[in-house]
Amino acid sequence: MNIDRWISCISEAYGITGGILSPYAKEVLLGKLPGNNLSKSQNDIVEETREVIRRYFFRKAAHGEIFGPISRIKEKFGNSVEENYSLSSGPFVDMAKTYWTYKIEAEDLLPKYHNLALSQVLLQIEGDIASIFFPTPGPMVIWVRQRRETQRQLLKQYAPEIDIGTFLENNPILGTSKGSISKKVFSEKIWIRCLNSGCLQFLKVPNTVKALQVTCPKCNKRFRFPSEELEWLNRLEPHIHPEPYKIKELEDIRQLYGIPHEIFAMRVLGSPWATRRVQESIYAYNREKMPRASEKELLRTVFVSRALPKEPFGLGMTEEEIDESMESINSLEDLVNYFITRDEAEKPAAPDPLGIGAKIDEILSKEN
Repeated sequence: MNIDRWISCISEAYGITGGILSPYAKEVLLGKLPGNNLSKSQNDIVEETREVIRRYFFRKAAHGEIFGPISRIKEKFGNSVEENYSLSSGPFVDMAKTYWTYKIEAEDLLPKYHNLALSQVLLQIEGDIASIFFPTPGPMVIWVRQRRETQRQLLKQYAPEIDIGTFLENNPILGTSKGSISKKVFSEKIWIRCLNSGCLQFLKVPNTVKALQVTCPKCNKRFRFPSEELEWLNRLEPHIHPEPYKIKELEDIRQLYGIPHEIFAMRVLGSPWATRRVQESIYAYNREKMPRASEKELLRTVFVSRALPKEPFGLGMTEEEIDESMESINSLEDLVNYFITRDEAEKPAAPDPLGIGAKIDEILSKEN
């Protein structure tokens, strides 16, 4: 698809939302991106267009519409959508056709128009959708229950007319349908922690939406994972699930105050307890990957994973700042306390007039 046809699509997308692609917006989209120096008005146009196209994409997916000739998918990848996903029909197949035709048509603008705002907007949307619905294989494994909840949330927001239940229940990316892709998902391994509060063992289990019966090789405790069928629990990474008795108390608090699952999961994730669990899991992962590393080397690797990335995912520290901080860190406990103290100092506590946050922290931190 060429530039003019994409502009026509975007104009149609604006019209569906009740808006108009103004001459100024068109000028911004067809202009080269000036690095990070977009003016406020330019940035507003880019953000607005991104949302308009995102809604346009999901609308087309919900109606089984495509962005270009379906034959181009097989020409480019060697298989049709149905052959690749081992599905003949259904809402997942419809979205896959929308996505792959979108991707192919957007990439027609490359490399000639790579630096246009239009191209960057289209490619960013493609990347956002791919990361949730059509991920490529890689070292990063996301628990399929987390991915399922994110898919459910996005479909509910952008495409409520899709049969969401059928979409999730017949989805090779979630391992909930037949075929090689589903088998590949199940063969992936995720990290969980033994749900015995006195055991520090981390375990690898199959990546599946099904509940598993797991036996810890260290303490021989047998437990169900996940221990409860709760939406907020599925939003947490599997290696930071609380022990079953804590989950029950936490759910009682959530129901008592009517806290939405998404917000409750974020509150648990923002607790000092979760900070500790995350660092412990990263330490265990690196200890397996680097069996010959010294304790100090392992600790520095864990520290760097949080300290080096830029905000909001990290602290954006320099190598010199990391080296200076590491001088006083000689154990995992030192490292965990460093991040908890820093978080408390740099992130002001949210208003908590009912003391709900304090109750959550108290439940998470107590020992059985």
